[in-house]
Amino acid sequence: MRAFNLHLMKLYAAKEYAQALEQVEQEKANFPENLWEIAYWRICLQALLGEQTEALQSFQEILDLGLWFSPNRLARELDMDSLRPLPEFQKMTEVCQQRFEKIRPTVRPELLVEQTANRATALPLLIALHGNGENASVTIDYWREATSQGWLLALPQSSQIYDPNSFVWDDREIGINEIRAHLASLRREQALDQERVVLGGFSMGGGQAVWMALRQLIKTRGFIVLAPYLTPAELEALPALLESQKPAALRGCILVGEEDVECLEVSRKLVEIMRACNLPGELEVHPGEDHDYPPNFAEFVSKGLAFIEADTYSQPS
Repeated sequence: MRAFNLHLMKLYAAKEYAQALEQVEQEKANFPENLWEIAYWRICLQALLGEQTEALQSFQEILDLGLWFSPNRLARELDMDSLRPLPEFQKMTEVCQQRFEKIRPTVRPELLVEQTANRATALPLLIALHGNGENASVTIDYWREATSQGWLLALPQSSQIYDPNSFVWDDREIGINEIRAHLASLRREQALDQERVVLGGFSMGGGQAVWMALRQLIKTRGFIVLAPYLTPAELEALPALLESQKPAALRGCILVGEEDVECLEVSRKLVEIMRACNLPGELEVHPGEDHDYPPNFAEFVSKGLAFIEADTYSQPS
């Protein structure tokens, strides 16, 4: 689904709405697990093409299946502006709000664990956090390389639900408490090497990993992140926080796409802050990539783990 979304985004950016809708209609049967995502694309594209009746029908079909869309997403979606005044749209939006409010208190944090063939008495641990709008199961394949190198891999899934099967890390404190609880549970169930815990993540999950590592909110040796996002306020606060309590022997590796303008700026600032505090931080900018996992991400994970454990990481200029 990720590759298909990127393909649709390119058509969308080129304002090829009719072609994008045609692609959605042709391929929708191939994504039975992503019905709400496909429907969301249909509604947006149909609305942009002036097909209001069809867009409302697509919306109703999702509701009839018992699904819903994020109320926050619907409220901000400019592509649906032509639908917003319609009573039918307003009623369906209210149904989404009701379903969201009903399910939100029932959602619990989850943890996906991938074992390693390593038979060491104490295992090193990589905790990898999904990006906003994702979940643990769609994230695990990108980080699995670590298990082949003897690392236990743990993927927390946030309890902060956004869409069906889609979660975010918007509230830092909730995320911190959940990750701490997962780590405590793992320590009870697994023999862990307490000196070899590394945090990883993508996008807002990457920002969560960086924030927790630099703030020493759990004991960690370092972080490996892709396109991390921190707010301007968090970036502004970090230098003073690090000056008052600098982490000992902590290293960080950041990978970001050359076209990922916002996260590239955040990444450069992070490395600048770390180096000003004499903390080893490396940045690798991937040519031509935007806000997504690059094809060589497994290689980056391997290099990042090597850098964190020994000064062997080398970045291209």
